Parts: sequence; structure tokens; C-alpha cells
Amino acid sequence: MLSIRPLAIFTVICSLMPVAIAHVPLGVGENDSLKNAAIIDDPLKSWAIYDDIHKGGEAKYYRLEMKNGQRLHASVFLSESEGFLPDMAVMGPGLVNEGTLPEFVEIPEGYGFVVEKGVLGGREYEPFTPAAYYQICELDMTLNRSGTYYIAVFEPDHFGDFGLAIGYVESFTIEEWLLVPVSVINIHLWEGQSPLIIFAPLFAGVVGVFVAILWARRRGRQIPSTVSFWLGASAASVCIGTASMTGVQMVTALSITSGPSAAGGFVTVLFLAIQLLICGLMLWLAFKDMRGPGARVRMAVLGLAGLRFWAGLLLGPVIAMVAASLPENVLRHEVGAAKKAE
Repeated sequence: MLSIRPLAIFTVICSLMPVAIAHVPLGVGENDSLKNAAIIDDPLKSWAIYDDIHKGGEAKYYRLEMKNGQRLHASVFLSESEGFLPDMAVMGPGLVNEGTLPEFVEIPEGYGFVVEKGVLGGREYEPFTPAAYYQICELDMTLNRSGTYYIAVFEPDHFGDFGLAIGYVESFTIEEWLLVPVSVINIHLWEGQSPLIIFAPLFAGVVGVFVAILWARRRGRQIPSTVSFWLGASAASVCIGTASMTGVQMVTALSITSGPSAAGGFVTVLFLAIQLLICGLMLWLAFKDMRGPGARVRMAVLGLAGLRFWAGLLLGPVIAMVAASLPENVLRHEVGAAKKAE
């Protein structure tokens, strides 16, 4: 029997695992002028901004409140590059001018600037999305004066989508963490992927679980027909579907990645393995028909673990925890084929 204690220990260990190289997605509005610059709260925190330049000769602006001695870290990345290669500038008090700033880029009076030119190299693997990006430029400096700083990303001649990573301290609020699966879908859409490509593995995983159940039933296997079984199987199927999404994105990204960053695939594989373990245990409990309070506690723990490891697009873990909270008489209610046979 699957005991509660190993599951509890598993969840605690999961919660202590570090989240390296992960950025919190951040949305911005119309930030194409200095006065409308997107405000970056807590600029030391690791943010990822997915933005675009609409036309050549345009810049996008970001505002940061920094203190003396703090580290300002920023980098620009691209999903695709077809002639579009933006540059980045940091503008602030006390900076000594480095590089050339185009006339169309606004700069506050009395500010200095440091320009970093975009250089196209090979794609690098990002393990948490997962994705493969061109990292085209990066600035990392320790500031010697407190004040308001601006980052500008600009391109004189072309337009396109870009990402801007700001900060270096990886931390998530509970809300940010829970919404990561939704943010990842939006990121893939930003990359230009079609919804069909993104969601097809999810659909295949969900349908595959129920086809396998029906196939086993047609072959005479004893399959429960209770509410507890169908809820547990549903939770597991959604989690398997999202694991399929992760796996497809990982294989696609690694196939176009160059250099040592591909080793980051190990991180994705670890997450994927844990997601599949959660799915498997949910399905195991479903086939055992979740009898007794201990089984419901185990299902609830698996739901929490699913939230921790982004399994099930929130829906799978929620279904698991709903199943764990229902009264015994509801869970034992027969539905489907067995009900009709009566």
C-alpha cells in the first residue's frame, strides 16, 4: 500500500528544490516613450518581459528604481531572427557614455548611457519553458549612485519580437508560481507557435488515458466505475497531457539548441519525470478506488505536488483535491456502464 509518510516527505523535498534559471513572466503596456516606460518593481528579482518593436526606429523603455551599490543585470533574447537584431542601452545618473545612442532613443537630461550591441550567436536552451533562444546581448553592472534608471531596447531598421530578462534573484509569489503553466502557453504563442501545436500533446494525453481505460474494460478487466475512479483518472489524464506538452516542447527546443546550454535538458527531464510520477500515482490511486481516508489524503498530497511541479495546468491538481475532499458516499457512487447494468 502507498503510505502517507513517503508522499509527505516527497512533497517536502519537492518544495525545497531550488528554481534556477527561472524568470517570472511580466506583462507591459504601451511603453514606446520615456514617459510611458514600463515600471519594473523590485528590479533585483528575475523578470522576463516578452515585448515587440513595431517598426524600425522605435525603442521600448523600462524604468527601474535602483540604489547605490546594487547590481543591475539585463539581457535581450530572441525566439527567431530574420534580420531583426535589437540593441540595448542602460541610461542613468552618473554613467559614463559608452557606445553610440541613436537620435530616436530618448534619454533624460543629464543622464549617461551604456550601449550593448546585439550579436547573433547560436540558440541556447531554456529548461523551464522549455525553449531555445538567441541570447543576443547582456549588461551586468554595479551602480555607484541611487536614482531612476532606464533600459531601452531599440532597432534602427527592422521590427520583431524580443524578450528582456531583468534581475538575477529567482523568487516567486504563490500566485506567480501557480500561474506559470498559463504564462508558458502565452510564451509559446509569443514565439509564434500555433495553438494546435501547443495543445495537441495535451489532447493526445487526455484522450489516450481514457482510450486505454475503455480498451481494458472491453478486454474484461475489472475497472471501477465510481465517482472516485473517474475523478482520479481525470486528474491523472490532464497531468499526463501537460507532461506530454512539456516533452514535445523539450524535444523541439533541444533539436535546435547548440552549445553547452543543452545540458539544461537534464532540468527539464527531472521536472518531466516528477510530473509523470505524480500522474502515475494519481492513476494508481484511482484504480484502487480511493477507499478510506488515507487514500484521500494521498490524493490531496499528489494534488499539491502537481501544483508545485506545474503538472496538470492547475486543472489536474484541482480535480485531485476536489476528489480528496468529497464525502465517502459521493465517491462510492457508481456511474457509467456499471450504473446502466443495474
